[in-house]
Amino acid sequence: MHLHTHGSSNATQTDITKSSALNSITRPDPEKYFAKEGVSSLSHAFEGKIAIHPGLGGNNMSDEAMQSALDGLLQKPLAGKTVAYIHVPFCQTHCLYCGFYNKPYRTDESRYYADALLAELSLWRDSPAVQSTPVHALYLGGGTPTALEADDLERILKAARETLPLANDCEVTVEGRLTNFDARKMEACFAGGANRFSLGVQSFNTSIRRSMGRIGTGEDMARGLEQLMSYDQSAVIVDLIYGFPRQTMQHWLEDIAMAQSLNLDGADCYQLNVYGQTPLGKAIKDGSIPPAAAIPEQSAMFAASVEAMTTARYRRLSISHWARTSRERNLYNLYVKGSANCLAFGPGGGGNFAGNFYINTPDYASWLQQVAEGRKPLSMLQTPPTHYFLFRAVAEDMEQGCLNLSALEGRFGLPLDAIWYPLLAQWQRAGLVMQDQGRVTLTLAGQFWQVNLSQLLLNYLKLVLEENDDLAA
Repeated sequence: MHLHTHGSSNATQTDITKSSALNSITRPDPEKYFAKEGVSSLSHAFEGKIAIHPGLGGNNMSDEAMQSALDGLLQKPLAGKTVAYIHVPFCQTHCLYCGFYNKPYRTDESRYYADALLAELSLWRDSPAVQSTPVHALYLGGGTPTALEADDLERILKAARETLPLANDCEVTVEGRLTNFDARKMEACFAGGANRFSLGVQSFNTSIRRSMGRIGTGEDMARGLEQLMSYDQSAVIVDLIYGFPRQTMQHWLEDIAMAQSLNLDGADCYQLNVYGQTPLGKAIKDGSIPPAAAIPEQSAMFAASVEAMTTARYRRLSISHWARTSRERNLYNLYVKGSANCLAFGPGGGGNFAGNFYINTPDYASWLQQVAEGRKPLSMLQTPPTHYFLFRAVAEDMEQGCLNLSALEGRFGLPLDAIWYPLLAQWQRAGLVMQDQGRVTLTLAGQFWQVNLSQLLLNYLKLVLEENDDLAA
């Protein structure tokens, strides 16, 4: 169903159906889900931005029940797409804005970590779930995977290939920094089968880099990227961030222009999120660093990045991800935002089996000990919420900027257009969405506020389904 139809008889039948659905649904007051009207929708649609991935949590299992529950899940074949994630906890330095920093890197840690990681991989080698379906994307994240020694990078990648059923076209990503990522490490990654690199440049501006605790100059970043690209064996992607303290619009446009001039396979344009527990959050609070860009400035930078990437003919893969060549597919990020299964390894790594979300213990010493004892080092296991696959399908569509209402209604058998009608109609008036032919497309402003819109849709849908047993049946 959609708001505007063409043809009198079809329109009449659609209107009757929608009117009936609207009148029969018990719904919460939708006004608290509305955006502001009469203001710039790009910069002021809501009071603030949600900084986490949209979703609805499940139910935590007790520590005593976790291991046996996971063992049971490992005996069941998986359905749908599957990805794998390996978490590397080390970083040479703690960038001020980063909330993921876990453990300082020392050279001698590399071998011990790799030995334990290989042992953890082997725990699931013969499990029916892991071997039941191809792994379409493998992602080494962190932390800083490229901090590891060359030999250990190679053997981790080879062990993952030997242990996990990687698809023939599996996207194998190594995340990291260009600092200390030399030719030997690059070649070790290639030998291990890496075919994609996601490198956290964040900014080419040396002054901004140093103010945020980044090592190396902008020129160092460019040279490292050119060296990696000279092998012509992988997709090379950079992360750029807008909204840093002291970062002007001109700085941001120069960063985009520099990335484009290097003819990379793609670039990701992310908004800075300032978390209170990070060094940056604390420094801003005590006044030693000026505030980050406010929402109006960040929204303008977002709009500028969309214009610059579109003008340069980059292909948009999601709200923040852009591809210049066909090498860049961004499979891991796309799948993990939806309902793909995720096999997770390493301290703090998180994954899921059909919505049963689990996290390895983030405590490095405990992780080492439990793996040595032959146990999966779980710290949490959550059972999925009711309608998990519907909720994840909504989040996946929104991440790509277009909610396919007709397809979702057909797949899940729910009158989603009628359920969300008050929100979508108001958001359209506010300039955040456009509706046509069963699709809800985010405007530029809607793209900037996408996480808010996604979470509000999920929250409202959950309440409506809880209050209408006939719909949820």
